[in-house]
Amino acid sequence: MAQRDKLLALAAAAALTLGATGMTSAANARAASNQAAASEDNADQAQAYERVDSMLIWRHPYSWQPVDDKTVIVWANAFDPYLVTLAFPSHDMKFVQAIGVSSSGPRVYAKFDAVTIRGFRYPIDSIYKLSRDEAKNLTDRHKSGNS
Repeated sequence: MAQRDKLLALAAAAALTLGATGMTSAANARAASNQAAASEDNADQAQAYERVDSMLIWRHPYSWQPVDDKTVIVWANAFDPYLVTLAFPSHDMKFVQAIGVSSSGPRVYAKFDAVTIRGFRYPIDSIYKLSRDEAKNLTDRHKSGNS
């Protein structure tokens, strides 16, 4: 009788483990497809701009404007805007009053440096050079809610 109870308990544990593994892989597949769709949208938006490896910021950003949860326009100075894409979304970005940008010296590199928002580091995935008109258009589109 004790042997049978042990076998039933073992079978139930195995079934729970297999069920959890199946649900985890389904959730992972769904998350991967959502992430792929989001990255395609960001890629479509950013392909029109010139991709650069780094940007020059001497002390701190002159100004910044969020576009969405993964994208921010960073003004290195009053004349040079850059579109910065984060590796993962920051849902706090639209509510903060200041952001930080990590750097080693005056250059900020994609895939190496990060944007700091409320003490959390968000690695920089890519950097795109914008003209002042492109930055203004993205900012206006964000303010009107069409982003």
